[in-house]
Amino acid sequence: MEMGTFDSHRGMPFANVRTDITVNNNGVHGGDASAGPLFGARFTHWNIRVTNGRAGLMRIDGLAPYSATVGISEVREFGQIDVPDFTGDLHTRLAAYGTPEAVRPANLYEAQRGVRAR
Repeated sequence: MEMGTFDSHRGMPFANVRTDITVNNNGVHGGDASAGPLFGARFTHWNIRVTNGRAGLMRIDGLAPYSATVGISEVREFGQIDVPDFTGDLHTRLAAYGTPEAVRPANLYEAQRGVRAR
């Protein structure tokens, strides 16, 4: 993505996998807090390369209730710093932080399609 950020559509009850993406994270999220939590049911960020190092909506291990952040570039906080906006515990995993090139498979979607094609 040449510009923008990941949109999570507050409070939607879905699972989301974002995989093998290069992003210039120059956007911010919107949405009124009364619309529900920032992240939906389950999220996975896998092999995400953030070219400008901004953390917002990329590194989600401290935000999304059930999430895995695997193989994301090193990132830092910037002007929009989010905190969990739901009650209950975080059930998250952070792995291969700072080394997206080490993650295998590189693209979860393509790997799943390959298994289904057999």
